[in-house]
Amino acid sequence: MKAKTMSSFLAGLFFVAMAVALAPRSAMALGDEVGKFTLPVEVHWGTVVLPAGDYSLLANDFNSTSMMCVHKQGSPTAGYFIPALDRELIPSSSPKTQLVLDEKDGTVYVKELRLGSEGMGFRYAEPKFKK
Repeated sequence: MKAKTMSSFLAGLFFVAMAVALAPRSAMALGDEVGKFTLPVEVHWGTVVLPAGDYSLLANDFNSTSMMCVHKQGSPTAGYFIPALDRELIPSSSPKTQLVLDEKDGTVYVKELRLGSEGMGFRYAEPKFKK
């Protein structure tokens, strides 16, 4: 029963994360806001742990790095630079942007960020789990 509840919760959380509101752009520059999203629970993203809340996603120069800047809205000091494990080219025919979440051992984490309008996808590391 608990597994089904967690599965339903994650399905809802995945839907919320997919609703990242991003405006299509033809090119992004350093510091451009590419979206906003709300995390209803604590989420691990790479080596960073983001508390529940509202966030803005800022682009970095995709030509030189796979770094994203995530800023907690309403907090002038809560900004996180999050490096990706790798990046890939994805079809830019779909302007859809997705923040893909996964869950392991009760921990929700960002698995992938797909910026369809930019034709870029970024994969992130699973959090380290203590045994």
